[in-house]
Amino acid sequence: MTTPQAAQQRPHPPALFYALIASLPFSDFLQTTVVAFSAAPVMGGIAASPEEYSTVATLYAVVAIGVIALHRQLLARLGWRHLLQGSAALYALGALVCGLSASVAGFAAGRMLMALGCGSFMTAGRVLVNHIPPSPRRFTGIKLFAAGLAWGGVAGPWLASAALAAQAWRMAFFALLLPAAVIGALAGAVVPNDRPESDTPAQPVSRSLLVLTGGAFLLLHALQRSSFDFFNGAWLLCGTAALAVAGLSAFVWLSRAKAGAAISFRPLAQRRYLLGLGMFALGYVLLGANSSMLPVLLQRALGLPLEVVGRVIGIGALGGVASWIVLSRLLPRHPGPTRYYLVGFGLLLCCASQLSGLSESANLWQSVVPALLCNGAFVIVVLATTAMQTFQTLQRDETTFSHANQVKNILGQFGVAAGIALATLCMQWRSSLHYARLGESLSAANPALAQTLTTLTQRFAAEGQVAEAPAMAVVHLGQWLNQAATLMGALDYFFVVKIIAGGCLAAIALEAAWHRCKLA
Repeated sequence: MTTPQAAQQRPHPPALFYALIASLPFSDFLQTTVVAFSAAPVMGGIAASPEEYSTVATLYAVVAIGVIALHRQLLARLGWRHLLQGSAALYALGALVCGLSASVAGFAAGRMLMALGCGSFMTAGRVLVNHIPPSPRRFTGIKLFAAGLAWGGVAGPWLASAALAAQAWRMAFFALLLPAAVIGALAGAVVPNDRPESDTPAQPVSRSLLVLTGGAFLLLHALQRSSFDFFNGAWLLCGTAALAVAGLSAFVWLSRAKAGAAISFRPLAQRRYLLGLGMFALGYVLLGANSSMLPVLLQRALGLPLEVVGRVIGIGALGGVASWIVLSRLLPRHPGPTRYYLVGFGLLLCCASQLSGLSESANLWQSVVPALLCNGAFVIVVLATTAMQTFQTLQRDETTFSHANQVKNILGQFGVAAGIALATLCMQWRSSLHYARLGESLSAANPALAQTLTTLTQRFAAEGQVAEAPAMAVVHLGQWLNQAATLMGALDYFFVVKIIAGGCLAAIALEAAWHRCKLA
């Protein structure tokens, strides 16, 4: 086996090694956004209900969490090259199974295979950056790692949109074979099969991992089911979540007490790292919530076709690419995080302010796209700044650095799921309230209702559907009512995001002022 220090000194062909570092997060974000934007056609293609599809998402996340937790142990057994090539093969096999599946079970199997493959892509990519000796070249690796994230967020919606426009959602999954092949080829070309050495031998899969996966399943299942059962079974969901938190706490306790555990938590108990995890949690929750609400706003509230929604959100993600280009030039000279957090949450405030004031007649390019660009920039600025600050004191030891990234990436799975659940609940609550109020305003005594129905009936009758015209008028009015309620619920959601962004800005400004006063 080769020590981490020796591995770091091993020369790599720079261009190919950088390409591998960028391709790992790119491939992970690419498949995530493809699955998110292809949800409706996939459910139709495999005859899945929303509840079944959410269960598939839960299974994917649980498997991914298990793989992330075992990343260091797998690396010790397989070595870098074999781990990356095996992961790429599983990623490709899973994508192929998903593309060929015609049932829920087949698609679930494909997604779990993909989770086995790409679950540790983010951790592996970031740890590989630290195999570059401390120098400007290492920061180049960091820049390309973040660029892979940003471009994955752009390419995913565009790929899904192109597949939907061709009415062939399976092609989006088949296209994932290309990045898998690239990772496998690059790993074979530039990564030796070094295995990290450790003072304590890695333990076999044990009860602590079973506790982790069990707790993860319970928590993710509760978050996913909250979209369907919260208003009827909140106590059961809260009890399940509490049991899950107890299980996850037991995993941390068992890992602290055992040498050679999958993740060692003792070295991570540092103030800077824990504060960074808190900021990551907030960022991932907002990322998941906004990512789930933007398609709802654009498709269900504004009536845009799903393939157009994918292209528009892909354009908005270019804000993240542009912001990282600027940020990567500023960070080496001005590393202080306060200004970047103020800019990041200021961008979120601009996005939420713009979207919370939309109307049904809003111009897509003048009102929506600028807000999406701000949202894309917010994600990259806040998460990149947090990453630069969180791991500063943990980079000397590769094992500790890897464990820190594993914990962060596990947290990311929970944070995104929590954001989706909270956004969905907010949307259900507010849209139902607005629907009821709009329905009350359209009572039989309202002369505007009769006039609207008469106008719609005449329009449908003029199109040659005389007998069905009255019923079609009622259906059309109901669709308009639902669309209006959805729009108003989405506006309420983004108003809440605006308040959160304003609160974060105030807290950051107060913390900076307090810090200056303490130094004075």
